[in-house]
Amino acid sequence: MTGISRRNLLQVISLETGYVMLSGGLYNLKSHSAPKALLIGIDGLRADSLQAVKTHSIDYLINHGAYSFEAQAGEHTWSGPGWSTILTGVGEAKHGVTDNSGDTFKNSQLDVYPSVFTHLATEKPSLKTASVVSWPELDNYIIKDGWLKEYLPYGQDEDIPVAGRAWEILSKQPVDFLFAYFMSVDMAGHNHGFSHEVPEHVDAIKKVDKYVGQFLRAIQRRPDYGKENWLIMLISDHGGLGKTHGGTSPEEKTIPFVVYGRNVVKGKITPAPSQVDAVPTLLHHLIVPVKSEWGLDGKVVGLK
Repeated sequence: MTGISRRNLLQVISLETGYVMLSGGLYNLKSHSAPKALLIGIDGLRADSLQAVKTHSIDYLINHGAYSFEAQAGEHTWSGPGWSTILTGVGEAKHGVTDNSGDTFKNSQLDVYPSVFTHLATEKPSLKTASVVSWPELDNYIIKDGWLKEYLPYGQDEDIPVAGRAWEILSKQPVDFLFAYFMSVDMAGHNHGFSHEVPEHVDAIKKVDKYVGQFLRAIQRRPDYGKENWLIMLISDHGGLGKTHGGTSPEEKTIPFVVYGRNVVKGKITPAPSQVDAVPTLLHHLIVPVKSEWGLDGKVVGLK
């Protein structure tokens, strides 16, 4: 991690001081022309868990944005296919990732159907894109381009390094698109259970919510915030059942999908979106036309 000490990072994230307080108009978006986007990925987050747990900052995005608690993951509810689908905008039949194994990634079609980072680098190279992740497969196989591309191993500090680095980028860098990935909710599910009735799982969701609140404050405090038009999206790769996932149960397949910004059609997204809809929605906001040869499977959702 660069530019910020662990001690200062703990102060930034404010783990012990509660949630970021929201006030009226804190995240009011300005009517200006520079589109920016933040994609927040929360691994292993069930839709019903997000509904059941009080999350001050994520609830703000939901209540003032477009949302679905009925979005669906793909056929194989593993991180590999989930994040491949979310970040490429095509389903498993095209990208070919069906599990988390290295062989699956190496034999995939991710070169033919690359991530949104590659499309942005090719079509709009002036955009500054960044990713901060703690799952190595994301950095090694799925995300192959970017102005800033950082892998911070998941360990005893859990999501703190990712949260701190993403906050730093949002606060101090001229970034146009940032993907921040959180692993702790999935880890809590594997260790204790994927359910809002499991205290450890609830605690993990609430911690991520604190990080989301810090991101929102960082955006609002950016020097050029008044000239920027931010789209914030939140999505998961899969849910879980018991202490695992990979099946086709509603608990494993049903995920949240949240879109917040000035150009959002507020309220429930109908019909329910799919993971493939994330990339077209991001590209639309960033004013990057979709080319037919990309073969995207999704559509723009939640935007005017």
